[in-house]
Amino acid sequence: MRGFSALLLLVLTVSAHAAGLECPEIGKDPLSISPAQARLLSSSNGIDVANELDALIARLRANSPDISYDSLTNEALAIYCPLVANASSLSSQEKLSRIWRFDALLREKLSPYFSQEPSSVMARVPLSPEVYGALREKADRAGETPSQFMAALLTKASGDTKGQ
Repeated sequence: MRGFSALLLLVLTVSAHAAGLECPEIGKDPLSISPAQARLLSSSNGIDVANELDALIARLRANSPDISYDSLTNEALAIYCPLVANASSLSSQEKLSRIWRFDALLREKLSPYFSQEPSSVMARVPLSPEVYGALREKADRAGETPSQFMAALLTKASGDTKGQ
């Protein structure tokens, strides 16, 4: 929700300044991104944006290991927002829509890092309803959530005995 309040402020600012987006300010030690990264981040291809966002989050966390959720969110939005705001081929609505999608993706990607249940395994695997149902039943019998159960399976499969 913290990222949502920053985005809500951005939306209100956009409504007030119909001429364009007002982006958050980049922090004191801004990351630089290459033209290729900027092109991929601002593309409409969700897979490219997601992959670049993973790399961006990793770099932000490497530069500031103790970075807070709010600071990481603001930094990522401060890097992304100008890319969209300066895209002359997009309408105001398209720009706003991309900001909303980026914010939702960012919150989704940050949740494993800032969850109350830290795990050494972070994986998101699409499963059919039948497979997920079977997984949920096995996890329930083991007294775990499906994500805990999958983390244990993946840790065991990787041969990592320290993560158990």
